[in-house]
Amino acid sequence: MENGQALPQMNPTAPDKVKQRDDDPSENMWSVYMNQIEKRNRVLVECWRADMNSILIFAGLFSGSLTTFIVESYGTLNPATPDPNQAALVLALQLLVSQSNYTLPGPLLPSNPTPFVPPTSALICNTLWFLSLGFSLTCALSATLVDQWARNYILATESRPALHKRARISAYLHRGLRKFHMNTVVELIPTLLHISLLLFLAGLVEFLRPINAVISNLMLGMLLFCGSLYLLVTFLPIFYSNCPYYTPLSNPWWRILRAFGVVGRRNYAGTTQPMFRSMADTREADATHITHGRDQRDFEAMCWTLSTLREDRELEPFLGFIPQLVSGFDYSAKLLLHKLLTHGDPTIGLRYRIPPLLGSCAEGRLAPALAHGRATTCLHAIWSLTMMVVPLSVPFAYASRETLAFGEETLTQIQAAAAQVPSVADCADSVACVVARGLLDMFVDSAVAMEEELVAFVRGGQGRVPPRIARDPEWAARREPLVTKKVHQQIHLLEHLVASAERSTTPGLYMLLEVLRRFLDDLIDIVAYAAVGLGTPDAREVAQEAHACVATFQRLLNDAGLALVLDYLGTLVRAPTLPHEAFNTLRRLFLKINFEAAWFSACVKTQARLVLCVDEALEQNPSRGSHLPASIINIVLGLAGSALDDPGSAMKARGVIGHYLNVLPPGNGTRDEALKALERLDRVLPLEARGTPASDLLSAHMYANTKLDRKRTDVVPTVEPVLFKVG
Repeated sequence: MENGQALPQMNPTAPDKVKQRDDDPSENMWSVYMNQIEKRNRVLVECWRADMNSILIFAGLFSGSLTTFIVESYGTLNPATPDPNQAALVLALQLLVSQSNYTLPGPLLPSNPTPFVPPTSALICNTLWFLSLGFSLTCALSATLVDQWARNYILATESRPALHKRARISAYLHRGLRKFHMNTVVELIPTLLHISLLLFLAGLVEFLRPINAVISNLMLGMLLFCGSLYLLVTFLPIFYSNCPYYTPLSNPWWRILRAFGVVGRRNYAGTTQPMFRSMADTREADATHITHGRDQRDFEAMCWTLSTLREDRELEPFLGFIPQLVSGFDYSAKLLLHKLLTHGDPTIGLRYRIPPLLGSCAEGRLAPALAHGRATTCLHAIWSLTMMVVPLSVPFAYASRETLAFGEETLTQIQAAAAQVPSVADCADSVACVVARGLLDMFVDSAVAMEEELVAFVRGGQGRVPPRIARDPEWAARREPLVTKKVHQQIHLLEHLVASAERSTTPGLYMLLEVLRRFLDDLIDIVAYAAVGLGTPDAREVAQEAHACVATFQRLLNDAGLALVLDYLGTLVRAPTLPHEAFNTLRRLFLKINFEAAWFSACVKTQARLVLCVDEALEQNPSRGSHLPASIINIVLGLAGSALDDPGSAMKARGVIGHYLNVLPPGNGTRDEALKALERLDRVLPLEARGTPASDLLSAHMYANTKLDRKRTDVVPTVEPVLFKVG
């Protein structure tokens, strides 16, 4: 029993040794190789089997039909068998003659018969048909062998349980495939069947030639036609890589012509590029390399895709990829999205498809989770497409609705979705702001074009060609007072609306801007109609009046852009979390404001509102628990230094920024921007209120005064008395 104690120690160790021997630390590395090679092997073997099954079916049917013709024709190769009735008749005649005295003029049968020689047409026909049968049977046998080889190949590469062993066996056998040119052999097998069919047709022509020349010539024409068509199908894919036709002889001929330099690829400069090793590689390169043709093919494919996505649930996954494409570095993808966005077909154009999909979230028919997901997808897509910048080869000379991504209808859908799905309200704020900014950009471009036309009229009497029937100066004189009155009414209404609007993303504001733009457009038409009389004082006054109205229109657009920034900034400082793409949205809104224009001057109420936003942005948000990011604070400081020109508002902003500097931790990146803002604000303040030793105390007073004023946002703070007290 002492020896028996060794048995429990030996038995467990045997499996462990086997496990250690089978374990390979390179399993993870080989798994990557196997994932790729197994997919390739399965696709390759499935293609082989499908091709061979088709060949077997056709070869079987063809061989059966060919055998019937051979049975009919091979008898022409043998001498004719004597007719027994004719022999009996000759014998009877000879007996009859022998019993009479009559002598026959010659023998009934030749004593030395001529040796049999088969006709030439029979030799040619049977030779071609027997060769055809041999090629057909050889092709069938080869197809059977290939099917067996493919089965053995899969069995050998997937039968081992150990991953590293399967990988090494696969690599070993795959190298054998390349060494013995297995792909080439498989591609040449159908060639045998093609040769067999051509031989059969040629033999059929020769078989019919002694029988009927017309039918024989008809079959000859069919043979020539089929042969020419076969040659055309062989050579077309050599010179056109996207040609769907192909024969087994195409690849060998491609290699021959490639060796002689007959085929080649050229780039944009016209220089020849090196060819690839196979036709498949060349086809892949032609399909994927960046060219104008590839971009056009992508556009056609995506247009077809969008036209088939008729249901909302089908379109939603497509929109989910848009933000990634816009944020990427693929210019072709952005150009494609731009074409899809501005497409005129309502079933394809994204600007027609996305807003209704977003509006479906506000109907209350979807589950909350589904409505949140769909609204988020649509809002992200709208934000990305609106922010997307695609340099066009030919810029638009005159901005219009045709170049606009999303308009007032989209703003309405965004507001409705945010009201129905409150969880997307923060994201909706960012999207509504960039859509509204896009509308303002369209109006700004229109105003710039109007100003250029008016300057051209005043200087040279040339400019826009009237789109309607030409009118005379008298018609323009009668029309001008009414249009001018409408323009002034709209300007007065918009000035009040821009100054008092709580939300600058209200669609009604941009509808009124569109009405004013159309009235200004009519006024410029009147100036164009009266261009012949610009030398008169009345006509010149009309042009100057129109120019002043256009300048006021530009100022209103700039004020609306500033109000849009303040609205979004208020959302940032009060939100517990930052909205979607807060920095990029605020940066877009800020950079679009024209601070350098001579007519730029924000009203006192707007500047007071800006001071309150600056104060809230520079302090720590209790709900968020931290300051805004430095990138956003830098924009806020730049806005305060550029938009404030009222001394009272500038004094309060200076106090807020000074207090922020005092509590700012060292090493913060916003210190330089804050000092620049203080320097710009000092230029607005009187000399006695600038950087004096009492500035710290002044900052403290101004900061406290701002905190008190912020509690009453409905009252415009009065800061002039405080300014004179401190002075």
